[in-house]
Amino acid sequence: MKKRLSLFLAIFATVTVLAVEGMFPLNELKNLDETRLKAMGLEIPLQLIRTDISRAVVHLGGGSGSFVSDKGLIVTNHHVAYRAVQYNASAEHNYIDDGFYATTLENELPAPGYYADIIQEVTDVTDRVKAVIKPDMTDAARYEAIQDVVKAIETEVESESPNIRANVAAMYQGTQYLLFKSVRLLDIRLVYAPPASIGEFGGDIDNFEWPRHTGDFSFMRAYVSPDGKPAAYAKDNVPYQSRHFLNVSTRQLKKDDFNFVVGFPGSTNRYMTSEQIDFYLNEEIPFRVKLFKEIIEILEEVGGKSAENKVRVASWVKMLNNSMKYYQGVQNGLHRDNVVKRFAERDAKLQQWIVNNKKDNQFGTTIEEINKQNDLTKPISATTTVMGYTRLIPTFSAAGTLTRWAEEKVKPDMERDPAYMDRNIERTARRLKSMQNDLLVESDIRLLTYFLKAMAELPEDRRPATFQKLFGEIPTDGMNAAIEQAVKDMYANTGLTDLETRMSYMDMSAAELAELNDPLLKVGGAFAKELQEARKKTEAIAGALNRLKPDFIQLIHQATNNQLYPDANSTIRMTYGTIQGYSPEEALWCSPFTTLAGAIAKETGEEPFANPKKLIELYKQGDFGSYGDPSLDGNVPLNFLSDVDTTGGNSGSPTLNGKGELIGLLFDGNFESISADYYYNVDVTRSIIVDSRYMIYILDKFSDAQSLLDELTIVN
Repeated sequence: MKKRLSLFLAIFATVTVLAVEGMFPLNELKNLDETRLKAMGLEIPLQLIRTDISRAVVHLGGGSGSFVSDKGLIVTNHHVAYRAVQYNASAEHNYIDDGFYATTLENELPAPGYYADIIQEVTDVTDRVKAVIKPDMTDAARYEAIQDVVKAIETEVESESPNIRANVAAMYQGTQYLLFKSVRLLDIRLVYAPPASIGEFGGDIDNFEWPRHTGDFSFMRAYVSPDGKPAAYAKDNVPYQSRHFLNVSTRQLKKDDFNFVVGFPGSTNRYMTSEQIDFYLNEEIPFRVKLFKEIIEILEEVGGKSAENKVRVASWVKMLNNSMKYYQGVQNGLHRDNVVKRFAERDAKLQQWIVNNKKDNQFGTTIEEINKQNDLTKPISATTTVMGYTRLIPTFSAAGTLTRWAEEKVKPDMERDPAYMDRNIERTARRLKSMQNDLLVESDIRLLTYFLKAMAELPEDRRPATFQKLFGEIPTDGMNAAIEQAVKDMYANTGLTDLETRMSYMDMSAAELAELNDPLLKVGGAFAKELQEARKKTEAIAGALNRLKPDFIQLIHQATNNQLYPDANSTIRMTYGTIQGYSPEEALWCSPFTTLAGAIAKETGEEPFANPKKLIELYKQGDFGSYGDPSLDGNVPLNFLSDVDTTGGNSGSPTLNGKGELIGLLFDGNFESISADYYYNVDVTRSIIVDSRYMIYILDKFSDAQSLLDELTIVN
């Protein structure tokens, strides 16, 4: 078995891609066809991407970024930095609408909750992880054993090197395990953000759309203690000395130009059976879209009551609109490409291959067993989805976190849920504290009321037990009124809305919390415990899929002779391609560049298509400086398309030319390609990138951000 597995990994690692499909881990870059890459336009050694450029790229939690100076300056998307902008904004200092620019280090603003991980080393730990798996294990025990050894590896690394953050990630659905060692910088500050009328021009209407005219960029800075070590925010901290950083190019770009992206793509799931994709497409996605739409309506109604309310709900509305449109795009794309039918035909061919190759193959019931696990998810899917999304309610989520922490902290560290291990609890405390800045009790009340009513609409046998205990005896016609009154009572008698009280709960034991007369804490805690129990069922399913999916992937490889690559899982990847347009439908062609002229043409004077007055004047005066592109009629380039293979989490990823210079920041995909997370269609899959020339133009002509321009190394 060990010999066969090693051969399997060796086959997978031989990557010769005919198209640009694939997000490649650093340890597999040596197996890419460097001759082909050079012919496409790569001018630097492939090895340099792994050793140098990867260390200029940082993981910012929900997105990516990159160092662009030796003083810890990070460029990322405006929407990645948005929480920091919102955290520091108020009705008096509306940094969302007005933008922000710190002319000195002293004026840079704190960004609680942000961190920057810098990859140092990648090591294969497959043998150690797989050594804990025993043939007679149940699937739940298998899942738990893998979790335990992963925790052990990560804890060992971090105890030996306090400034290193360890992460063990499964590749090829559990066929391989890699250990990523990173330095985690904890003090991140906001340096520059353009006004929303530039940074999110087009708003949710243009989200995932092309043509696009969004200046989606911002700057942050990483700080360390005076002795150069990672440290939490402190006034006497100093900028991190980044040895690896990127030069910014203002060179002219054109169609077919080579480019590559290094970043942290979040999640893809391209190795599903037809039954899995069918359930996801036709049941799970419609349910989530309905939830998001109704939640957004609530938040927008609350946000519309005052300028302060609007600021406080802004990031949630932005995130939910993005998520809803994502799922709508997945729906459209999977239906357009007949993916359920395609996968069904593939699965039938795989089954026929199994029949034709019965001797010495272990795949006989692989697809059938995976589909059985899919059947187990169906009865619990809607329930766990509704319960899981209650995390969108800050105070209710805090109730669950505090209750779980009180129970987990008495256990030995290695026996805790990973989220409550010592290595993670400091960040949890910061999150509980920083939520005060965007806490809005009215929206919390409205959302909790909504979620409880959504639970009431589930079939009775699928309602959470905690819900049934609270409302199960109430007649249907009185249910809504009872829920509304119960929620009002909870918030009238809770301490969770008060920062000092909430943080004091974190130091209490489970017994002390139980003695408190805090109804919101009790109900939120009860739901959190029940959700944890429900997740044990999904963990058993995950353990089964960990057992089955490696065989499924190997079956695909052997039966089709296709070269495969691991799904995205928030680990650092490199992908490459060229600047390309596309045809979204018959008789339509989308060119790969947009310009400032297009942004001005969209001007309506109202959000989200209201350009700043100064930008309009610059355009009218033809004040383009040296940034106009002769091939674009002298206009300032704004966004461009590339056929690189990316997904969520790549937001903020540096897009580089063949010389390894920054030519833009990836910030979105086109609507037609969202379904590529599940099925890759090379004809329409495109990434949308804000052109570095537009970034520099805005810094120079619009913001007069001379200190930033002086700090950057700009090449032309």
